[in-house]
Amino acid sequence: MRTFKDCFRGLAGVLKPLRWRVLVSALLGLLQVALSLGFVWYSKRVVDLATGEADGSLVQGISIFAAILLLQIAARTAARWWEGYIVVEAQNANRASVFSRVMHSIWQGRDRFHSADTINRLEEDIRVVVDFVCTSLPGIVVTACQFVAACIFLFSLSPQLGWILVFIMPVAVIGSRLFFRKMRSLTNDIRRGDSLVQAHMQENIQHRMVIRTMGSTEDTLDALDELQDDVRANTLRRLGYSAFSRTFMQLGFMLGYAAAFIWSVYGLSKGTVTYGLMTAFLQLVGQVQRPVAELASQVPAFIKALASEDRLLDLSEQIQEPEGPEIRLEGAPGVRVEDLSFKYPEAASPVFEGLSFDFRPGTMTAILGPTGSGKSTLVKLIMNLLSPSSGSVTLYNPPTPSGAGTLCNFMYVPQGNSLMSGSIRQNLRLAAPQATDDQLWEALETASAGFVRDLPEGLDTVCAEVGQGLSEGQAQRIAIARALLRPGGILVLDEATSALDAETEQALLDNIARRYRGSKTILCITHRPAATDYADQTLKLA
Repeated sequence: MRTFKDCFRGLAGVLKPLRWRVLVSALLGLLQVALSLGFVWYSKRVVDLATGEADGSLVQGISIFAAILLLQIAARTAARWWEGYIVVEAQNANRASVFSRVMHSIWQGRDRFHSADTINRLEEDIRVVVDFVCTSLPGIVVTACQFVAACIFLFSLSPQLGWILVFIMPVAVIGSRLFFRKMRSLTNDIRRGDSLVQAHMQENIQHRMVIRTMGSTEDTLDALDELQDDVRANTLRRLGYSAFSRTFMQLGFMLGYAAAFIWSVYGLSKGTVTYGLMTAFLQLVGQVQRPVAELASQVPAFIKALASEDRLLDLSEQIQEPEGPEIRLEGAPGVRVEDLSFKYPEAASPVFEGLSFDFRPGTMTAILGPTGSGKSTLVKLIMNLLSPSSGSVTLYNPPTPSGAGTLCNFMYVPQGNSLMSGSIRQNLRLAAPQATDDQLWEALETASAGFVRDLPEGLDTVCAEVGQGLSEGQAQRIAIARALLRPGGILVLDEATSALDAETEQALLDNIARRYRGSKTILCITHRPAATDYADQTLKLA
């Protein structure tokens, strides 16, 4: 958990680009305060006119009273519309900014946060922070001004009553907020618990068939109950602190209202208070108490915003990939690995040490080795998706160190099912957004994915999440077609044919060899012998 100062600076950073919009919200709120106090004054005026305590036209007084009511409604409507507008704009801008930071963060073998936890932060924590900055913050300014103005008004009518109320209510508020630090800690625990619940549900829904076939459905449900019980326990503890705070505050407010009522009744009996003045007293008690209550209610909102900003800073402060222009090499670049070593963070031993190899331009290399020997890790190092512990990766010609700018040279088929929800056309156009249908079909035919023509919707056939609705082999071939659409001179196939039958694999490799041999440098990770028949050279990892 970061310090209060760091989180406060984070909230200030969110406010900075919104300050003029927030200022407009505050001005609209101040207009409502002015109209509200005008309403109090004219309430007193109308009552005094009706009882003969003041001279003037009752009809005119009622007309002005009604006009103030209508202006209050108009001001409140405008303020709500503006608040909704700046909230949705700020949420979109902040979500896009943090999402961009996540997408450009350096990956070192595993994500720091579970995907569900990241989504929870991007949705719920951004909502909490934006609501505080765009709604609560201008509300605090307006409420503080309302409190000062109402106090001045009250003191002008009755200094003694004003001092009584000013003494009672701050004591009630301070007494109710003695648990600030504890509530912040509980709020952090609740937010973490919510993320764990969301992660558990997301992952188990994604893999529910595996859960069912393992006979672990009830265990999964029991685990959810345990996670939710933790959230429930912390929520109930926070509710207990909040209930105590509200009770203490309500007691102070009741004493304040009782003081104003008794003071007014006593003044009426002595003839020192008019009915209009009593009406003003009772309304002003609300005008004074309501701001104090609202200011006090912002303490939990502030605590939640600090906790959420703390979690968002975790995402925003991840190390970013270096920026720079794309470095595209012509033809089929070679890749030279020299004295390469790599060790995952917290791993006991390196994946490999002192590895050197030359993937010559225009050749096909079969990368072989048992599970865990570092085949996939090697291609990620070559593509600069991981950073080596030592050694170097150079693309040539001309010699160019592998870096963020060289990723454009790679056509990559990752291991496993990598399709996304959406149509086949949308999946293919991830690699080439402007590709024509002819180009899409050409890539599909090369990838032995002509079966798409026989699907009911063809290219517009919708794939569910992670390619559900297609067989593993079909999904692999569409992923290969997607990679072939991307411009680049180095084709990387990471177990890209593992789900294919021998005949389809043979046809696919024939197509790739015929189409790309000599014009692309091909790196093929494989456990199967078919690819080695097409390879110009072989790299075996122990």
